Amino acid sequence: MNATSIFVDNYQNQSPMTKLLQFADFTNKHIFVGIDVHKKDWNVSLFYEQDYVKTFTQPPCSDALEKLLRRDFPGGNYLCGYESGYSGFWIQRQLQSKGINCFVIHAADIPQTHKHKTAKTDAVDSRSIAQALSAGTVTSVYIPNPEIESHRSLLRYRDRLQRDIQRCKNRIRSLLFQYGYEIPSHFDKCWSDKFVQWLKSFDIDQIITRMTLNHMIEQLELLRGNFLKVNKNIRLLQKNDKYKPLMTLLTSIPGIGPLTALYLILEIADMKRFESFRDLNSFVGLYPMEYSSGEHEYKGNITIRHNKYLRKLLIEAAWIAIRHDPALLLVYEEWKNRMTGKRAIIKVARKLLSRVRYIWLNETLYVKGVVK
Repeated sequence: MNATSIFVDNYQNQSPMTKLLQFADFTNKHIFVGIDVHKKDWNVSLFYEQDYVKTFTQPPCSDALEKLLRRDFPGGNYLCGYESGYSGFWIQRQLQSKGINCFVIHAADIPQTHKHKTAKTDAVDSRSIAQALSAGTVTSVYIPNPEIESHRSLLRYRDRLQRDIQRCKNRIRSLLFQYGYEIPSHFDKCWSDKFVQWLKSFDIDQIITRMTLNHMIEQLELLRGNFLKVNKNIRLLQKNDKYKPLMTLLTSIPGIGPLTALYLILEIADMKRFESFRDLNSFVGLYPMEYSSGEHEYKGNITIRHNKYLRKLLIEAAWIAIRHDPALLLVYEEWKNRMTGKRAIIKVARKLLSRVRYIWLNETLYVKGVVK
């Protein structure tokens, strides 16, 4: 190991002499750091090359980690990693700004033994991350720039609001069913203003039940009001000069409207980060799971690993596209003769995604009637 040396005078009673002190130097050595992130503290595991060093708990800040690494392993090549999730990308950005490389790792990519699965602790999690980094078996997910991440958060909040509104509606229907109140047939599948007025005015025997229903209606109206405000903000975002040229190209594809186009732009961010359509399709999740060995080949249901926003929107877009593009309708009918309609529409969605990629990279408008 390399060493830096300094000379120090010995001031003991004996005759003056010189000692040589050697300090550790980790230049060109690799230090791997696995971080299990929590709000109140971080559990950190260290590997020197392929050797485990230690596990410890520290305050939840990048400054403390940087100080420890530069003090104990000066000059080393540091590589940190933590699981993607609620903690976002701010830790990665802070460490990168301090000159420390950091991966944000998909949790499903971290190898785990059966022992780890049955005895899961913070220490085990951080050590698994550090060990995977030292073995080179994991890579980082894509890190969007802060502006893209900020704009994306508005669309994702819209999606959460939609789910909250649906839950609120289900609670109201459940309450009415619980007490035997029937909804008029012309309101059966409708949540119009007239239906809400009916909910507010029809007679209920128990005062407390009426009070409970009024609270539910109030929550529904509040959520719907917020949903309208978010949609207004999204329409302003769609007019952003940075997105407008690509929005024009993507909305030329049958089934893809302004909202879906914006989702594609903000979730994908950079199409060139995918080296092939296979990589893009893996990110969106429009391919079947496979269990094949030797001569036996079995393809199962659609993969459970996917982008939950884009896959749903592209399947919805495929149902619309087959009604507006004869070529896609022809392809859908051909596949439908060999499989169920639901499986066939997923194949159409995959073809639609391939065309999205082509239009994005070649900056050209969609052409209808093209089978291949």
